[in-house]
Amino acid sequence: MRAGAIPLTILALPVVATLAGGLFALRLSRYRAVLVALGAGLLLGAAFLDLLPEAILLGGASAMSASNVLGLTLAFFLLFSIFEQALVELERRTTAREGPSARRRLGRVAGGMLIFHSFRDGMAIGAAFAASHTAGYAVATGIVAHDFGDGMNTIILTTGGERAQRTDYLFLLADALAPFLGGLVTVWWLLSSRNAAILLALAAGFFLQMATSDFLPQLRAARRGWLLAAVVAGAALIYAANQMMGLQ
Repeated sequence: MRAGAIPLTILALPVVATLAGGLFALRLSRYRAVLVALGAGLLLGAAFLDLLPEAILLGGASAMSASNVLGLTLAFFLLFSIFEQALVELERRTTAREGPSARRRLGRVAGGMLIFHSFRDGMAIGAAFAASHTAGYAVATGIVAHDFGDGMNTIILTTGGERAQRTDYLFLLADALAPFLGGLVTVWWLLSSRNAAILLALAAGFFLQMATSDFLPQLRAARRGWLLAAVVAGAALIYAANQMMGLQ
């Protein structure tokens, strides 16, 4: 596919959407409980409605069964749960007050997963434009909606509920630029279907672990049942974005 076949303005839209989502989360940091609830829904929606379906599809192209992909996701979920518990124990035993907290460390790892996924979003735009401009515009529209949530999640995850640092802004910038670079590269064929499926299963396991062991417990501690509506809204946003992308 020729690089010029993808309008650069289309590739710039996910960049703007991601930055807008991240700045929105920073601006409304006072409403952290609502943002955490929305983030939980976004992570659960991304795992179940976005990452896992794509991982199963790619796995099937490389003779990996759906049960194998889901088994890997479960294994990664358990592995990250053990890793988080080890970090919590380390945090309890250390007396040093410098450096990021355990939650912030985990959040930055999760932020890296979002950057990888955003890069693949850009490649999805490129692949769609390779088929037709109509498909390209449709996929780009869905990804723009999707990346607004990614920008919010990047800030929520990397800050860990603490004051934003320069590194957190760099994560947001990297996540914003990732789809633009992915669209320019458009090298789906350079990543084997099997490796891509494994990476997506890993990301899904991580997102599920973060949502269930970190985000949702915070909501229970807040004792505000209406926050569940924000969780549902976050998942619904992913579903709506995927509908626009034609993934369902």
